[in-house]
Parts: sequence; C-alpha cells; structure tokens
Amino acid sequence: MKKFICRISGFFLILNFFTAFLSAYSAEEILGKENFELLNQNGKIQSNEFKPKEAKFSLLPDTELSNKIAEELASNEGEMPSLIGENIYLIPKENIDLNEASVILRSVSKMEGMQYYSNGEKNWTTLYHDAYCIAGPQDRTRVDDKTEGSANGLVQYCLLNDNSLGKTNYEVSYFQTENEISMKLVNTTPVYYKFIKAVKPENVHINLVMTICDDYVVVYMNVKANFFSLGVLEKRMQKSLLNRLDAIYTWFSKQISE
Repeated sequence: MKKFICRISGFFLILNFFTAFLSAYSAEEILGKENFELLNQNGKIQSNEFKPKEAKFSLLPDTELSNKIAEELASNEGEMPSLIGENIYLIPKENIDLNEASVILRSVSKMEGMQYYSNGEKNWTTLYHDAYCIAGPQDRTRVDDKTEGSANGLVQYCLLNDNSLGKTNYEVSYFQTENEISMKLVNTTPVYYKFIKAVKPENVHINLVMTICDDYVVVYMNVKANFFSLGVLEKRMQKSLLNRLDAIYTWFSKQISE
C-alpha cells in the first residue's frame, strides 16, 4: 500500500510539473521570432505612430493580459488618437517574483522622485515631484497604497505631479494571473502643458504588462493619447508622453531586479 501511495504521489508531482511547464510562456512564442531576435540584440523594440489612420497596437505580445488590451482597443470607437506609442523590453529572468512586481506597481507613492530625460531641459531631472494615491477620481485626499493580496481587479486613484505636465489625477487599474501582471493609467482630470489645457479627461491611456516566461521576462508598454494639435505644443506632447514610457519602465525594472 505504501509503495502504491508513493507511486501515485510521484505521478501527480510529475503531472503538476509538466502542467506548469506547458502553461508557461516562452518569449519567442509570445513575441514572434523576428521581434524576439531583435529584442535579444537590442533589449528594446519601439514603434510610434503620430496621427494614425487606425488605432492598432502592432507589437502586442500574444498573452492573456495583452489580449485584454487588444479587446479594449477593438471596442473603443471614436476619434482617432494623436499618438500611439509602444515599447517592448526583454530582460533576463533571474529571480524575479510576480507578487513582488505586483506590490511594486501598486506602490504609487514610490514613483515620487522618479528620474527621466527632459527634452526641454536637455538633462536628467525629476519626473514626478509628488506621487500618491487619492480617495477618488476628483478627490485629492491622500490615502495609502493598496498593496495587500492579489492585484487582480484592483482599482485605485492617484495624483502625479509631473515635471512638465503638472498635477493630474489618474485611475489605475490592475489585473494579475499566474504569469502576468498589468497596470493601466487613465487621466481623470485634464492634462496641462504649462498653462495650456492640452488633454481632456480620459484621453491619456498608459499600459504596462509584465509577463514571466520560462526563459525571459517581457515588459510591454504602450501609450494612446489624444491631445490638442498646435505646432510646437503637439511635438512637445508627443515627446513628453513617449519619454514617460521609458521612465516608468526604468523605475519598475530597477526595483524588480534588486
């Protein structure tokens, strides 16, 4: 009887191992061979479209949470965005823990003091002078970051005091699976450039999806925005929003690799 129980236990351990193995993504599988080879060479792929004719994200990996973004795009009708920007990053898997990454993304207050390269100032400077969670989409009463438990289905609101875009409220929503964590920011108040109201509420969407593959970690980011079109202002907004993808990724990747 003991031998029989041991054999059964061994069988289920092996079954669980192969099930976990088969359910894990490979980076090449979700990115495609061409993009995977480019990422292996460069560590990053970028695609930007200004005033696109259709709202599509060409670099989306083939994963569950990335497909959620694709579904949202397909159902989101209306005026075409002024900008669609995508970045994909490939980093060694090492000892990156999904739950720790989940806590980092929910720790909005730790974004305060984040650095970025300012095209206007031509040097590295602080991106967010203030960053913290707030009570609601319009209520700037400060509250604690929600970091307990799973991030799946969580929604919180935050204020980001941006170096060039001023104070803006965002809705931040999350999804989490066994292999992935995603974060989406949508502005709930207007975005100003200097004293100009450049973006209406709900017209800046920033997504981040981190996928732990069996060989690498893939981080996909995008921005979709519709803003006031006027010469120099339009170009400044394009550069500012694209710079924020790299800034958020750099902040996030440094913490998950520590």
